Amino acid sequence: MAVALLAVASLLVAACTGSDDDADTPAATEGTVGSLPDGMVEVMDRDPYGHARWGVLVEPLDEGEPVVSRGAEELFGMGSNTKLYTVGTYLDAVGADHRITTPVHQQGDDLVLVGMGDLVMGGRDAGADQLGYSIPPQPDAGLLPGTKPAPGDPLAGLDDLAGQVAAAGVTEVPGDVVVDDRLFEPWSTQGATISPIVVNDNLVAVEATPAEEGQPPTLRVVPETAAFTVENRATTGAAGGDTTVALAPAETDVEGDPEGSTLVLSGEVPADAEPFLTVFDVPDPASFARTLFIEALQRAGVAVAADPTAGNDTGDLAPFGSEPGDPVATLTGPTSAQVATLIWKISFNVGANLLTCLLAVEGGSTECTDGLAAVHDRLGDIDVADEEVWMLNGAGAEFSSTTPEAMVAWLRWMRDQDWGEDLEQMLPIMGVDGSLGLSQQDTPSTGRIQAKTGTWAGGDPGTGDLLLPGLGLAGFMQGPDGRDHVFAVYMNGATFPGDPGEAVLRSTFDMSDVAAALQQALPEA
Repeated sequence: MAVALLAVASLLVAACTGSDDDADTPAATEGTVGSLPDGMVEVMDRDPYGHARWGVLVEPLDEGEPVVSRGAEELFGMGSNTKLYTVGTYLDAVGADHRITTPVHQQGDDLVLVGMGDLVMGGRDAGADQLGYSIPPQPDAGLLPGTKPAPGDPLAGLDDLAGQVAAAGVTEVPGDVVVDDRLFEPWSTQGATISPIVVNDNLVAVEATPAEEGQPPTLRVVPETAAFTVENRATTGAAGGDTTVALAPAETDVEGDPEGSTLVLSGEVPADAEPFLTVFDVPDPASFARTLFIEALQRAGVAVAADPTAGNDTGDLAPFGSEPGDPVATLTGPTSAQVATLIWKISFNVGANLLTCLLAVEGGSTECTDGLAAVHDRLGDIDVADEEVWMLNGAGAEFSSTTPEAMVAWLRWMRDQDWGEDLEQMLPIMGVDGSLGLSQQDTPSTGRIQAKTGTWAGGDPGTGDLLLPGLGLAGFMQGPDGRDHVFAVYMNGATFPGDPGEAVLRSTFDMSDVAAALQQALPEA
């Protein structure tokens, strides 16, 4: 895949400036307002987009007449642009400075960690001004080359809590250690279980570093824990070969290990390859966090009688919210603005879906999908009709759709909020950081586009080709005179032959070319 990344990167070109022709461009159709710039038409004419449908709306932020509009009232699959709706609604509901506090209580002989929806639990360098991430992000390991474990110590928060427990005079826990995950009902969506407790993105990350050809690679497991055992069946292949490393649960239970706790690393990593990261989505986040917390308590000198790898059992807990007395430890999380920035910068599915659950809780529900109703309520407040926005979850599951008009209205509304002046720094910045950091570097558009990416892709098992039912980019751009504009552009229905990973990367660069062409064609006031 490293070769594929280089091949895709070579597709980066400086977008052309706009055309002065009116409706004479090949891509212009009836209903188009303004000229589609040459750079956008050039992308639209590329082979993968021969059957595609496009929609675009670009308007001055101060609500002047549209600069470009095409299909602005039509529905388009939007992928992860959905996160603009859900995360923005959460910021509106709780405020940009809101912080989640995670408590630990003593209940009889038991010690109870109450999951309250802190996305990072002290990880990702939580004390810094901005939560840490790398591109490609940790959750995309195995899908895109170059992924690394998330920055910072994923166990920092649990170690902090354990240290406070010890400092409070607790030297032993004669009963059980329990993670109370009853804030909302677990929600399985997009291959992950959304839970009120999140440690290391609820992933086990395994980084394989090649050794000599024919030898097993060296493994680094993050976090190191008794919750999972990693069996290394991988080998180091010949230099120049393909990386085929995969991580999966053992097909049969391994004697001496709890059921489902053995993960098998198989495949090959070439001798000349960079360390390759794979991840495993933890199916029971509460039991995972319980083991990690017991291990943290033991590191802090607190003796625990319970089996660290037993399942998490909340059956004997008092009703949720009725914990007796003051907590013996608390962990204060990052601000909601920091969390929103992380989710938007790396397109963090688990984070966006978690905030959807927390929106449901804000409304008095434990059913995560009720958080989507809160999003529609807020959209209704700005006169966006329900049929203009469709969401299956908070992150952008298949069939999630919007009209460009609805998205532009939403972006303008967000920009008008108290936290709106920081919005452009919270989104990925073209050629600078986040999911747009590799696009349009050292071009006239570098740093002048701040937008959220969105991709909905699927492979055809019969041909191996990739279908992109939805590709989007929406946010803000500055013209040559510095004037702010708001935009949304969508493409539905491209087909790419060949490697799916390469195709996804290529489509991202193509959409960045489109945005750059639009930005460079903006008129001066």
